[in-house]
Amino acid sequence: MPIPPPTETILRATRGSTQAFREVVEWLQPYAYSVACRFTGDADDAEDIVQEAFVRLWRHLPDYKPEIKLTTWLYRIVVNLCFDFLKSRHRRQQKNRIGLVDGHGIADPGTPEKELQQRELVDAIHRACETLPPKQRAVFILRDLEGLSAQEACEALSMDPGALKSNLFYARRQMGEKLRALYQDNTNHFSL
Repeated sequence: MPIPPPTETILRATRGSTQAFREVVEWLQPYAYSVACRFTGDADDAEDIVQEAFVRLWRHLPDYKPEIKLTTWLYRIVVNLCFDFLKSRHRRQQKNRIGLVDGHGIADPGTPEKELQQRELVDAIHRACETLPPKQRAVFILRDLEGLSAQEACEALSMDPGALKSNLFYARRQMGEKLRALYQDNTNHFSL
């Protein structure tokens, strides 16, 4: 979960300071990119979504209300753009696999063997996440992969707490089933 940029920087950006907005972008871009990558699984598509998200943020920044976290507002924009992307492109194959390890996930894998195992796990999580329905996928990404609180995820998704809890429950259950099945298949494949 990102730490928002300093309030004075945000306020300067709302008053039209391009330098302050550049600082806001530099501060929040890695997090927006991480969310977009997890939705799309493609670096180029994620970059396009993040670029559009910041264009929209700049355009609507004068309407910003300080009682709403800027990070929550940005997440809402990114998630909505990701939903639009997923709706417009019904595709299951990916050009590039993007791992969940991007500086916000698994740290210091240790040995090359552990690194390989972690990459395989990350890839399995990513593939399983792609099969979730859009709302469950969004809730799972924001809560479990990005570490947003329930309230922040509700605000970012415009979802009431009950719906969030229900979607997260079903997403976690599906993820568990898919990962268990994958690892059981792999174990059976390699046993003598």
